[in-house]
Amino acid sequence: MLNDRYITPAGEEIDAALSFLSHGLSGAEAYTFLRLNREKLPTGCFWCAFENGRVKSVIYNNGDRTVETAAGAEPYPGLLTLRYMGTLPAPDPRVSPLTLADAQRIYTVISGKKMTPDEEARYVYRARAMRDGLAKGYGVKENGRLLSFAFIVAQNEDSALIGDVFTVPAFRGRGCGGACVLACAAAAGPEKTAYVLCEEKNKGFYQKLGFTDLRVV
Repeated sequence: MLNDRYITPAGEEIDAALSFLSHGLSGAEAYTFLRLNREKLPTGCFWCAFENGRVKSVIYNNGDRTVETAAGAEPYPGLLTLRYMGTLPAPDPRVSPLTLADAQRIYTVISGKKMTPDEEARYVYRARAMRDGLAKGYGVKENGRLLSFAFIVAQNEDSALIGDVFTVPAFRGRGCGGACVLACAAAAGPEKTAYVLCEEKNKGFYQKLGFTDLRVV
């Protein structure tokens, strides 16, 4: 939920949009979610995205229920926002909900290397977001090994943003990633609209699942 104030795990009281920093979202994810929910952004609430030590974008409600950015209308060029408009199939039996421990180790699965302290913090916070009901994850495992997953990285009463979609290369082409994405869309429920943020090269993958580019909706 986007509330006027948010209490961090450390007990700090911060503006609602800044709570995204406490839940491990990337700059592009936070920007997209806030843009999709601009009407619910409290007046005076803001969030900053940094890149190489410099501010990349600033998102805030200036009192007119609008979103402003320091980098123009689209601070993350090349990223598309797609909306789920398909009919959900029957649940895939291979897919199951992920645990908080799963969320804390997904970066290692993606990168195959030890996390830096900043990267580790992101996924620790993602686990906390799951604990607080702000995030959910679904994955495919084999003998306890996590092979494919997708997360609802942010949600409120109206929308859910799906991200961190990944399948171990050796297991791609088996429909695991798509099944995890659709599990997230189903978990959002009929009362919420599911969205995904992706690069142009991955657009076809999501379109086959039932997502449509917002530019043509």
